[in-house]
Amino acid sequence: MTQRDLHTLLTDLHNQLHAAQGMDPESRRRLRLVAEDIRAFVAAGPKPRDAGKSQDLRDRLAKLVVAFEGSHPDLSKTIENVVDTLSLHSL
Repeated sequence: MTQRDLHTLLTDLHNQLHAAQGMDPESRRRLRLVAEDIRAFVAAGPKPRDAGKSQDLRDRLAKLVVAFEGSHPDLSKTIENVVDTLSLHSL
């Protein structure tokens, strides 16, 4: 998967976030913040010192996957794909 594919996943995530109904404001805010963090991290490019930050992003996303599994399964799957892509690219 290329960086363009990751960008596409993030766009899908953004679109699904806006379309999600019944999501509480705090969950929506957490998801928006982590998506912004991922975009900034990817735009800056990987650096060896960022390993902890990358792991933190993946951990935060993994928690969101679990949180949305029942209520928003498509959104949860997209988040899971982002986590997999970040891991695949060692980001």
